[in-house]
Amino acid sequence: MKASQIGIQVMREMPSDADDIAQAWLLRGGYIHRHAAGIFCFSSLMYRVEEKVSKIISEEITRNGGMQVRLPILQSAEIWQQSGRWAVYEHEKLMFKSEDRKGRIFGMSPTAEEVVCDFAKHLIRSPAQMPLNLFQQNLKFRDELRPRSGLLRSREFIMMDAYSFDLDNDGLDLSYRKMRQAYHAVYKKMAFDYMIVQADSGAIGGSASEEFMATSEAGEDTLLYSENYAANLERAVSQTPAGEKAEDGEMKIIETPDSETIVKVADFVGVAPSAVLKTLVFDLVYQDKTEPIIVLIRGDCDVNAVKLSNHFGAIAAQPSDADTVHKVTGCAPGYVGPIGLKPGVKMIADTSLEGVTSLVSGCCEAGKHAVHTMPGRDFDMPETVDLRMARVGEIGPDGVPLLQCKGIEIGHVFKLGTKYSEALSAGVTDSNQKFQNFHMGCYGIGTTRILQTLVDQNCDQDTGIKWPVIIAPYHAHLVPVKADNPEMMAAAEKMAAELEARGCECVVDDRKGSMGSKLKDGEILGFPLRVVFGRDLADGKVEIYNRLTDEKDTVTLDEAVERLSGFVTSEIAAANARRDAVVAESF
Repeated sequence: MKASQIGIQVMREMPSDADDIAQAWLLRGGYIHRHAAGIFCFSSLMYRVEEKVSKIISEEITRNGGMQVRLPILQSAEIWQQSGRWAVYEHEKLMFKSEDRKGRIFGMSPTAEEVVCDFAKHLIRSPAQMPLNLFQQNLKFRDELRPRSGLLRSREFIMMDAYSFDLDNDGLDLSYRKMRQAYHAVYKKMAFDYMIVQADSGAIGGSASEEFMATSEAGEDTLLYSENYAANLERAVSQTPAGEKAEDGEMKIIETPDSETIVKVADFVGVAPSAVLKTLVFDLVYQDKTEPIIVLIRGDCDVNAVKLSNHFGAIAAQPSDADTVHKVTGCAPGYVGPIGLKPGVKMIADTSLEGVTSLVSGCCEAGKHAVHTMPGRDFDMPETVDLRMARVGEIGPDGVPLLQCKGIEIGHVFKLGTKYSEALSAGVTDSNQKFQNFHMGCYGIGTTRILQTLVDQNCDQDTGIKWPVIIAPYHAHLVPVKADNPEMMAAAEKMAAELEARGCECVVDDRKGSMGSKLKDGEILGFPLRVVFGRDLADGKVEIYNRLTDEKDTVTLDEAVERLSGFVTSEIAAANARRDAVVAESF
């Protein structure tokens, strides 16, 4: 392929509006072009990378039993309303919607659980047809409030989504393990640095979920991990650190002027924040209503809103506004507590309060707090559950202090169970003539997210991208010093043909311009190999450069072909070996 024919447009300077280095290199190299917020055009080079990544994903999902299909992007609102998720996406304002000429409402697919479940209902007529695993790689849409970080949080993206259908939980467990194995094969083949973490199921729901996270400082997710444990911050658990015990005594109410925060009241009374009772009001958002809930937690801890909403099966849990707080408690924020609270108000407590015998508490009266408050004696202790946000350094479930890093979600697997099949009456009649709902699994890989994440993990801060051979748009950049020199061009084209025949994909740089700018472009674009046809060509030699190993040499034309094609072959073999090793491992 000639460089003049593939629309190379490399920016001379780094773009000022990029959120991270990977997005910056993709923009600078002309791989992507911003059409609108969160919506991008892909160049021919980017499309080639996407096709290679998509092929790897499809091969591994197919190898583990997946059957590729195509599901509609426009999806009827009615089927989403049947499952109850229309209200969830309406609340979060994530669904792009469309109305046809007859007034019917459609959503532009952010995911496809409802549609594929309805599809499977028509495909599966007998238990003998299961397990069935259907997957696609298709456009998805999310109306993100703040699209950012290029392809990491965009409004239009490509995702591989797979869905397994089994007769029972044992079958689901097996399908889940096979898909989990396929994910390992995908990421190992592309040489990702990643980890698996326990995750919240979010709007998709289900009994269990895990995320595959590429470790990166550009990641939006905070991960807590130790040797034998890892979880997204939304899901992470840890041992509550010991608090500083306050002196016990008889409860009394004291004046605490201008003490509307935990720190202020702790300083005023002369206790540690852990000896203060934090009382917060949240709105639990359901499909058809919103309910207030009062949450009690130790003053030095924070409420994990995801844990709170999950406990009550709500769509979301969000801090109440000042008006709601006053309506529920009769008091302004900052002085709320279980003392003096209106009767009948729904409450829940975090496990951090278990065993605590003396607390400073709000008493629903501005400028006053109660000291020596004992749960169970001075107020009824509500149900206690883990609602606390875990923190780095605390002891994890495996008894080891938790470490922290950032991650980019590149894959997610869910056990859905019968959540959707029950809502859509989808299933089969078993051998005992009993109707059984499908037991479903759901599996997503962010295809376009992977593209930018690969750049994040394979780029040089100062020079550009370093594509792994397995997914590079082209393997070798062939650069005649003078593009208008017939001998140099003929030699480059002849070598390109020989390399292509051996599986090494080439770009012959026939563009006008300086040699320096062409070499710089090649580095920015990330081609793994380079051949320069210069003055040594008169002696039958060329300069070869391996960007991945930083090795440079001057060799004969024949040796260049051998070494470059040999390197590509060995890199592809190594990628396949990493993939094959997954089969022998237990995950």
